[in-house]
Amino acid sequence: MGDKGGKAKNVLVLGLVGIAGVLLTIISDFILIGRPNSASSFLKLGTESMAYLPDWRITAGAFMGIIVLPFQLAGLISVYQGLKPSGRVMQLIVVLIEAHALIMGVAFHVSYAYIGTGWRLHHQAGIGNEITLELVKKFDYYWNIIVFIMLAELLFSSIIYAVLIIRGKTRYPKWMAVFNPLCISLLLFPLIFILPAPIGGFMGPACFNISTLTFMCLSTFVIYKKLKSTEDR
Repeated sequence: MGDKGGKAKNVLVLGLVGIAGVLLTIISDFILIGRPNSASSFLKLGTESMAYLPDWRITAGAFMGIIVLPFQLAGLISVYQGLKPSGRVMQLIVVLIEAHALIMGVAFHVSYAYIGTGWRLHHQAGIGNEITLELVKKFDYYWNIIVFIMLAELLFSSIIYAVLIIRGKTRYPKWMAVFNPLCISLLLFPLIFILPAPIGGFMGPACFNISTLTFMCLSTFVIYKKLKSTEDR
């Protein structure tokens, strides 16, 4: 009973650390690239919306995200404990892929500092400047590679996660198979990007972190409750 009680407490404590990390990352998104416009206008302009941000926002937003993102790794304890009954390998694969995606999120935040600075330089040099435009295009190319890797990891880990739950050999209820990181992102994305100004311009840039927050909250409290009920029997 003590071991199971320890597991429940660990899931709750580390899960709350992970959730706090996501919340702080969302705040860093607001600072880094949020603006009081509609989410659809942000989507159309993308990273170029950083061209007229003050230096302190680019610096504070990027490096705040870099500092707090690693704390999100603690929240994966619930995923590990939730999938653990399914075997010794598959749950580790899911957790390791999700952990790597979060680590890539640090690289993602670093890239915003360079892209934002590149766009500012391009606008200051003049929109027709080919040299600065080529520089920004290079930054954008590297940025898209990171996005591709993160999306591939999101897809792969979500599929394995959902299949394991559907098979019924995990601590998760079967309805949690639908609430995997990929499906949550697909559900939230169209909702967030119809939000009007000024809310949409801040929520849009934080879309994927809001998805992570939703998943981590659900996973932490579902698995904590499951382990706690087992302890109390």
